Amino acid sequence: MISNHLSLVEALRPKANELAAQVAEFVAAGGEIEEIEPPPPPKPVVYVPQEPPAPKPFVRRRVEPVAPPPPTPLEIQQEQRRKRVEWVMELAPDHTQSEVIDITGIGRRTLLSMSKEFDFKFKRSSHGGHNSPGFIKAAAEREASLVERINAFKELGISRRRLCVKLHITGTTLTRILEKYSIDYPKSRAGGQRCAA
Repeated sequence: MISNHLSLVEALRPKANELAAQVAEFVAAGGEIEEIEPPPPPKPVVYVPQEPPAPKPFVRRRVEPVAPPPPTPLEIQQEQRRKRVEWVMELAPDHTQSEVIDITGIGRRTLLSMSKEFDFKFKRSSHGGHNSPGFIKAAAEREASLVERINAFKELGISRRRLCVKLHITGTTLTRILEKYSIDYPKSRAGGQRCAA
């Protein structure tokens, strides 16, 4: 194969000839050129598979008890409400709603919503309210007085509307009393005199 660097070979040829002459002169003078043997080839690496390590003995770990996380504000509020409901439900069979309000300090609307949600009732009051004997008696006396005045105004020919204004009652109350006591109170005629009120 022809070298691509012939010019470089020709340029170094004088030095090569000079070096060859020096070697020949050295050998002629009794010198010896020691030839160094190449080092022996390295021994091939032999891979010996290692034995797997012996398994460690199984030791059961001691599990430490984990403390539960602190309750959230919502959970605290729900627990407080649950205890209040239980308290009110214990008081309801033997106490009226007013007595439970005095004992617990819970508002009437809150107690009403509790009773509807958890389906329980308070003890019925033995006095006061619409079912008390005093209220029933007073209502009967007031109706008797209204009946007398209605009959008196009927004789004067006053219209139903003006009658309601004078007695300070509603038209529904007047109709209920007229039907209850079978009073034939005539209605005003179309185009008749009417009260502005």
